[in-house]
Amino acid sequence: MNGRPRILLISAGTRHTGDRLHPLEAAGFDLVQQYELDNTRDEALLAAALDGAWATIAGSEAYTRTVLEQASSLKAIARFGVGYDGVDVPAATEQGVVVLTAPGGNSDSVADFALTLMLACLRRLRAVDEAVRSGEWRRTELAGDLASATVGIVGLGRIGRAVASRVAGFGCRILAVESAPDLEFCARVGVELGALEEILPEVDVLTLHVPLTAETRHLIGARELALMRPTAIVVNTSRGGVVDEPALIDAVAGGGIGGAGLDVFEVEPLPVDHPLTHLPNVVLSGHVSTFTRLAVQRITDEVVASLLQYHGGRLPTGCVNPEALQPVLGGGGMR
Repeated sequence: MNGRPRILLISAGTRHTGDRLHPLEAAGFDLVQQYELDNTRDEALLAAALDGAWATIAGSEAYTRTVLEQASSLKAIARFGVGYDGVDVPAATEQGVVVLTAPGGNSDSVADFALTLMLACLRRLRAVDEAVRSGEWRRTELAGDLASATVGIVGLGRIGRAVASRVAGFGCRILAVESAPDLEFCARVGVELGALEEILPEVDVLTLHVPLTAETRHLIGARELALMRPTAIVVNTSRGGVVDEPALIDAVAGGGIGGAGLDVFEVEPLPVDHPLTHLPNVVLSGHVSTFTRLAVQRITDEVVASLLQYHGGRLPTGCVNPEALQPVLGGGGMR
């Protein structure tokens, strides 16, 4: 590699970045494509690829303590997106590896897709598509509406607020759960704040926009689903582990709720013949909410800026473990 430090391109999103990664090459980095590692759980394979790498633009692969302890040259993990639940952050911090995210890059694309799933579920898009393809034409059951519906939003970060702004345009009543709300935004858009157990019986649509943490794992389980209306739908574009999947399957199959729109799952890729694939009132997609032209451009620009900031000895935008930066910021950039 001519002695130039390497950055591994693992996220499949970097296949579509065009020349937006060129500033990294101009700064002296070699960019090495390793797309086959995206989403891998093979610790030995990932550790071997990271040998000698200065940074990685990461997909959904698992950066465990075992992997990080073997990756002695690694100084930065730049997630191609906002979630970092696949990274053992305490282990990364101990190893002096900064974990970077692109917090603003995908908010519009994920919010758009959340509404896509809402509308697909409410308007029974799968069923009406199948009816036309089979020659049945129009089915007689009435669909639901997003207009004037009550939408519950769990998490009012960038994406949650973008969803709220969009459903406000549909004339929805907006209920939200958020521990640190932007009160000015809530007043301006008309968001009513409440506890989860308070909003669940009221909503026609529940949409999830929280990171996966110990506190949010299985946030929506059998107890929460039992509080919802039998016509309500659950939309998840955050992380699969936020929902207890067996409980969701039971609720949908048993008529406890009306359906679900899911872009994320507890195990990804979703196993073939998974029970979710047999439920007609569930719309499934393969973690694609961020895969749009605009989102890829924005995320790439954020990732490049963060890596160059770190290279220059500055605190990067989107750094989740700044304590790992102290030796670097005191000593002048790239190591």
